[in-house]
Amino acid sequence: MYFTHTSSLNSIEAIMKRPPGGSQRGGGKKRSPYKYTKKDCDCRLCLYYRKKIGCTEDVCPVLDIRLSCGAASLSEAVKAAYAEVKHIPLQRRLSKIYNRKDDKHMIFQNEHHKRIFETQRLSLHKPSNQALAVLYLLTADHILWIRTKRHIERNGNVDLQSVHLGDISTDGYALWKSVEELQTGERQISLCELSDSGIVSDRAFRLIVQAVTIDRFGAAVLNEPEVCHA
Repeated sequence: MYFTHTSSLNSIEAIMKRPPGGSQRGGGKKRSPYKYTKKDCDCRLCLYYRKKIGCTEDVCPVLDIRLSCGAASLSEAVKAAYAEVKHIPLQRRLSKIYNRKDDKHMIFQNEHHKRIFETQRLSLHKPSNQALAVLYLLTADHILWIRTKRHIERNGNVDLQSVHLGDISTDGYALWKSVEELQTGERQISLCELSDSGIVSDRAFRLIVQAVTIDRFGAAVLNEPEVCHA
């Protein structure tokens, strides 16, 4: 029964009568989320952009969207992931590696790394950002992957107690400690160790900070179109 007398008012009344939290039946199509393009993500269109000084924010507030459409670089994402870390040697090492103009900062080491990661990713059930970051590290080192792949659960978590590394390279061990830190949240590699190239090589350093970036921003980081061959 309606107390109003026109179809337009009847529709409004029907909405008002719905129980709180209820869903409306019928009345429109289900639309897919809007897919942003590089043109949409031009920084000059942003509210935080100023003509003379550029972006006024320390970290882009829509970086995840810009990453998803290729408007932001891996270098920018890595720096954003560590923007709040006030450890000067670490920031210096990040700048040394990710400010170079003659180097392409790609997410995967080579096609082999990418192929194994993407294949295993398909077998996971709704993996979290953390699970993707862990998988990224494990698949980057051949021996580490051989020793751990049987202990990865359906959701991407690793049964840490069941893994026996045996003889493994220094890089592989650094990647494993980072896996443990990502999954447990307990510090395994100090910032001082991560900053020291004598302890953590440039190769391992790149992989670790990029895994942290995946954990922070998710699958959007994986949209780099090329790979860097080590």
